[in-house]
Amino acid sequence: MKRLTLLTGIAMLFFQLAVAQEIENKPFGSYLEKLNEDSPVTDTLVFDFPNDGKLLLLFNNTDYELSDLEEKFGPVLKKTTAFPEFKTLIYRLSEDYPQTKIDAVILDLERDYLPYVDQLELGAVIGMDYTGGEFTPEVGGRVMFNFRKFDIGASFTNKVFFPERIDGNIKVNSNWFANLEYRWDRSDPKSNSGNMFGVGILVNEDQSQLFTGTTMQAFYKRSVNKNISIQVGIIATENFKTFYPTIGVRFW
Repeated sequence: MKRLTLLTGIAMLFFQLAVAQEIENKPFGSYLEKLNEDSPVTDTLVFDFPNDGKLLLLFNNTDYELSDLEEKFGPVLKKTTAFPEFKTLIYRLSEDYPQTKIDAVILDLERDYLPYVDQLELGAVIGMDYTGGEFTPEVGGRVMFNFRKFDIGASFTNKVFFPERIDGNIKVNSNWFANLEYRWDRSDPKSNSGNMFGVGILVNEDQSQLFTGTTMQAFYKRSVNKNISIQVGIIATENFKTFYPTIGVRFW
């Protein structure tokens, strides 16, 4: 970042130019017009980059102090080395709408322009579910392809069922599912571990004591912290004639 310029007096001219272009975080429908009526643009802040890219912030000077904006955006923009060349990105600032809040704009810049390298992730699946009235530990493995804004991959998991003892002996029943998974997180620019959606199919070679016929599952997982997630889902079995809700916990 080479220089910082404050433009005043001609703010409306800049705003007209901005309207002719696409505001990156434009509020839905006619809310932008309402925002401009309630809190019109009076000032702009421009950040210039060595590659001739620019970031243009539109705001009302009664809502923000210039020094505060410089303090909040300056450190972030020093790290956004992937900013596009010869392009001006325009953002509207206001705390009245979710996408125009300062934190939301900074998050967009971090997610889109922080340096990032696609990578392959290998991990384990460990947890416990309550499935159709039975507690079923779940173990397995996962492979994910990590991209900037989402991860996609697959897992092979065993939903373990412990039937009633026969002559004092415990027979463990394995229920192997092959799953496709999609993972994302809008709240963390450096991670996509916040949310996961997946679908899977039972691929047992041996007959399952918990499921019969064609069996598929769908699930949603939400992180509580870096080590624990809550997962809810539904399993359709007996050729989609019977449905079991599931809820459980996952570690890592």
